[in-house]
Amino acid sequence: MSSPSLDIGPPRNDAEIEAYARIMSQSLLIPPPEEYDWLSLLGRESFRFARVNGQVAGGLGIIEMGQWFGGRSVPLSGITLVGVAPHHRATGVAAALLKAALDQAHENDVPLSGLYPATQPVYRRQGYERAGWRTLYSLPLNMIDVRDRSLCVRPIEEADHETLHALYRWEAQQTAGHLDRSAWLWKRVFEPRGQKTYGYIVERDGVAEGYVVFLQEKEKEGYYTYDLVVTDLVVKTVDAARRMLTLFADHRSAARNLKVRGGAAPPLLYLPAEQAFKIAERLDWMLRIVDVKRALEHRGYPPGVSVTVHLDVRDDVLPHNNRRFVLEVTGGRANVHEGGTGRVRLDIHALAPIYSGFSSPAELHSVGYVEGPEDDLAALSSAFAGPTPWMPEIF
Repeated sequence: MSSPSLDIGPPRNDAEIEAYARIMSQSLLIPPPEEYDWLSLLGRESFRFARVNGQVAGGLGIIEMGQWFGGRSVPLSGITLVGVAPHHRATGVAAALLKAALDQAHENDVPLSGLYPATQPVYRRQGYERAGWRTLYSLPLNMIDVRDRSLCVRPIEEADHETLHALYRWEAQQTAGHLDRSAWLWKRVFEPRGQKTYGYIVERDGVAEGYVVFLQEKEKEGYYTYDLVVTDLVVKTVDAARRMLTLFADHRSAARNLKVRGGAAPPLLYLPAEQAFKIAERLDWMLRIVDVKRALEHRGYPPGVSVTVHLDVRDDVLPHNNRRFVLEVTGGRANVHEGGTGRVRLDIHALAPIYSGFSSPAELHSVGYVEGPEDDLAALSSAFAGPTPWMPEIF
């Protein structure tokens, strides 16, 4: 019996698109009309299909964007809509699709790749690892005891969008893991799967200090009560945060809960007197270092840190990373060159949570992900110290 042939490439015709839509409908319960919307918005050239003996066996989408680390936007290849037909699973189709996407990212000088996993093992084998939070917190509106109407609140208008982009960029530079949003990503903030959203901007003397976009989600069918589900939120000052909480609390006649996404400790949730919130859901995103040198040199670092660390990186998927590197950090920037003694030894997937600030080298050392002297691990930890990495959206 001859071995099946495997081919990876962009869609060739409408019949292949329809075959992929059927696979996604079964794999991720995405109805075909929604799948066609993604294809239309991202463009057919953003998709890669795997063909076994000429028939579509699976596919994925690639979103070229950026992700903020250390106050700088690093080019990122976002992987989305990964699906393989059931009868082709565990045959190497998913691995081939991911390898093709990683090779393309490297050819295009994109140093990072990221995704949300439906399952982790297949992605870990390709060098991805958990690297940031996406957590949904739920807070009963009747537990918001903040009342502050000192700032002006008004509905967002079309002319405000440039202001919103500037506020979001400010927040992205202060934290880690936020996406450098394209027009497509901004559209999803205001139009999440066709649902009606409401947006408000908070101002002091005509100058914006924050904004929110949220939708109303019914608690139960037939009931008039609902939850406020925030799709995007930025507060630049404590007064803006207090005014925003007051705006949420003013919905309590019919709304029951505020649902808002954040990292490990969302600052907004410090302001109510009681710790009344709970985690409604959590899904960590995964990151993959496509090019070690470019990735390390693109991101920012704490300005007061000056360290040199010798890395020995193992990468069985992308050979250009499988070598030793010397990382020199000073003045908030990094210089990386090949060579050195390789005192800190780690697999490529272990580098991702260190890079994002999700886990420290010492923490990863305790589970066998990283090996090296304590002083070197401490130096590496100081270079990547920073805010908790998280992102508000999913892709």
